[in-house]
Amino acid sequence: MHFAAGKKHIETARASLTGEASFARPQEAAQALMSAALVGDTSAVCALIDRGADVNARDQNGWTPLMEAVFAGHAETIRALLARGADANMKDLTGWTPLMEAASKGRADALILLLAEGADAKARNAKGWTALKATPKGNAEIIKILKKAGAA
Repeated sequence: MHFAAGKKHIETARASLTGEASFARPQEAAQALMSAALVGDTSAVCALIDRGADVNARDQNGWTPLMEAVFAGHAETIRALLARGADANMKDLTGWTPLMEAASKGRADALILLLAEGADAKARNAKGWTALKATPKGNAEIIKILKKAGAA
């Protein structure tokens, strides 16, 4: 579902980079940025932010471009978003963080990038879950990384 929604706006993102489109509203830039992050188009992500798109924009569920990139597993895009000021500790409407998303998907590369940028391994969502609780049972690598970062 995320991917299908993302494809809807990626054409706008690409057109804006070639000067064929402009964003009349900040929400259009945010949608294009979310889409570019979701599909891992790092060059579009960088260009959109450089043109003024809010790196910490939120969708109707409170998700950010960083959460979309983590969801889809695009390490290069995650790195670029963090380098341009993405907040590694932003929470969606349920309190879910990018770190929780990385842990739940078993994305060690994303986990390491997020922790290096100050992601809180002890943060809890509305249900009281931490990234450690969100980790699938038996994923020793993710558990080890989180415990080393102080997760409980």
